[in-house]
Amino acid sequence: MMNDVETIIFANRGDLVSTAAQMIAEKLESLSSSQKEVHIAITGGTVGTLTLEGLKELTKGIDLSKLHVWWVDERFVPRVSPDRNELQARTAWLEGSGILEQNVHAFPASDSTSIEDAANSFATEIETVNPEFELVLLGMGEDGHVASLFPGSQGLAFGDYVVVEQNSPKPPKTRLSLSTKAINRAREVMFLVSGLEKAQAVREVMSGVGNLPAGAVEGRNKTFWLIDQDAASLIISS
Repeated sequence: MMNDVETIIFANRGDLVSTAAQMIAEKLESLSSSQKEVHIAITGGTVGTLTLEGLKELTKGIDLSKLHVWWVDERFVPRVSPDRNELQARTAWLEGSGILEQNVHAFPASDSTSIEDAANSFATEIETVNPEFELVLLGMGEDGHVASLFPGSQGLAFGDYVVVEQNSPKPPKTRLSLSTKAINRAREVMFLVSGLEKAQAVREVMSGVGNLPAGAVEGRNKTFWLIDQDAASLIISS
């Protein structure tokens, strides 16, 4: 792992978010002008959502009609729940963006189906579309988890690309997630990591120590780590 990695350390979370949004917007503009379809997978969480808010302004002049949006994971809650990553992303960026509704590939919600049926239907959809992600955005938990792939948890696989986590250490307990295999199909992976509580996990992943889920993820072409100074505090040379 870690074959082509670029690590960028920022003074604070605000600088991280603004740079990430700029990098993503430039990539989307370039890809949308040169490809028939563009697939990305986005993340929830504080930093991920702030980055999407930054994209709202930066992508106003970009034709996003070719863009397909997926999520790396979703809490299995009702569709209108404020905990739902889809709802947060729609508010932050998708609404009014020009992204076509049929190109928004959200995980099913708990008020429409069972977790097993949700996982099966989404697994069928993603394996039928078989997207080759240009970019996957990821946060990382203080325990080194990514998406809803937690340390020491097997999850329940539905096909190659979908995992159900029914005992998440963070509420809500039941979640749908892309698998490591699905994420690693991406040409580029961009980690967005902020906060002192993430510093130990950052050090473990960067040093190759341990077996954290974040350490099993990389882009086929490149992996970016965008980290603020607090999260990078244990890897910065004194």
